[in-house]
Amino acid sequence: MTSTARRRRRAARGDPLARAEIGARGGLRAGRREWLAGVAAAGATLALPGCGVDEPVAAAAPSARFRWGVGIENTWMVQADPALDGRRRALDELALTGHYERWRYDLELVAGLGVSLVRYGHPWASLEPAPGVYDWSSLDAPIDRLVALGLEPVLDLLHYGAPAWMRMGIGDPRFEEAFASFAEAAARHFRGRVREFTVCNEPQVSAAFSGSLGVWPPYGRSLSEWARLGARIARAMVMATRAIRSVSPAAAIVSVDPVNWLLADALISALPVDPAALEALRVDAGSFPACLAYGDIGAGHALWSRLVELGVEPSALEWLHAHGAPPDIVGYNHYPDLARPLGTDFTRGGVIPLDEGARDAVEQVEAALRRVHGRHGRPILLTETSAGLTGDARAAYARALGAMAERMLGEGLPLRGIVWWPLVQAAQWAYRELPDTPLAEFLTPGGWNNALYDLGPGLERVPTPAVQALRETVARPQQ
Repeated sequence: MTSTARRRRRAARGDPLARAEIGARGGLRAGRREWLAGVAAAGATLALPGCGVDEPVAAAAPSARFRWGVGIENTWMVQADPALDGRRRALDELALTGHYERWRYDLELVAGLGVSLVRYGHPWASLEPAPGVYDWSSLDAPIDRLVALGLEPVLDLLHYGAPAWMRMGIGDPRFEEAFASFAEAAARHFRGRVREFTVCNEPQVSAAFSGSLGVWPPYGRSLSEWARLGARIARAMVMATRAIRSVSPAAAIVSVDPVNWLLADALISALPVDPAALEALRVDAGSFPACLAYGDIGAGHALWSRLVELGVEPSALEWLHAHGAPPDIVGYNHYPDLARPLGTDFTRGGVIPLDEGARDAVEQVEAALRRVHGRHGRPILLTETSAGLTGDARAAYARALGAMAERMLGEGLPLRGIVWWPLVQAAQWAYRELPDTPLAEFLTPGGWNNALYDLGPGLERVPTPAVQALRETVARPQQ
């Protein structure tokens, strides 16, 4: 019997890790939606937070303004050593979309939308080509141009992955210290030009893809590896946050968390839970490992003992609880189409009228934002969202987001902004896993990849109706 057949038999018996492995291997063409579904399945059996300075580091006062923004997709995974990574190829979205050559034009497109906030970053791999050697030359000019255009950058420091000299990626023993040093160097170099930083984009996805699904280095394939790697990611986040605040006290930290509610329910189902604490526990469980980095998991927390059972050292959890570094603004990602079958969107194949479907989709986003705010009690930012396979559907979603912003702000909720992601169509992540398939087959919409500008055959930027809809939405006065 082949290994794939064995996995399928295990999956048929209800083994969630086998289902996740099959999703990771067989569903790569589908992109991130199937991978995240695999993450939730893998979590179904999890019943679930040295270095450091002891003195507190003051956090910056976050902006009290509501801002519209966009993000430029910059996922990267550069490890491509045949001995360790098989036939996988390097993934660098900025290269695949031609942004390195077209960055000036892309930033002009951003300015033309009327937004004020931009989530932006270059790969850590290119900014630290050798240990302790920093080269900011590729990023200096774009940051200067953003500032000159009157745009406020949120600098994305770790959008997955690690430099190639860390052969096992975030599993490299140098990861935590190296990342903290990189974050400190970046904050020092860009002080005065960049005020807001995202330390780690979607740590939940990094922990799952690297720790349990075996897709990214170090290719872990167990819940124990997931838990241990998640604790290491959390420690790196704390160290980097404290490093930034120590050299740039005016800096504000914006988290980027995709709370996995499906995973949260799977984790909680095996735990004795006080009904009064259920909602907070759902957010914490769905936020692993960010909940560790923020210092939310103490010895009496329902997740603590299970993490120890999975191999996380109690001393690591104690350190994280004592040194927790919560963000100044809680950023949350939500793509309503990720919960739908591949190749469909909120219109359900055109059955539901655009505006009605868009309102329904936005209601899901709003409900989740309210829950996240209720748990953390901090200002919130919708750091990534988009929906709609067609340009018209995306335009309807943009208008619905405007109505949501007016409603939430009118109630006095501290919604600090909405970021459409991405500006320009990117490559679905399965590009790395299928090296014999040409790039064009991965430049497809769906899930998270519902761009304002699609890509033409020569990577030219093709505006969709969502561009004008977002411009008009941004131009409307907010509360």
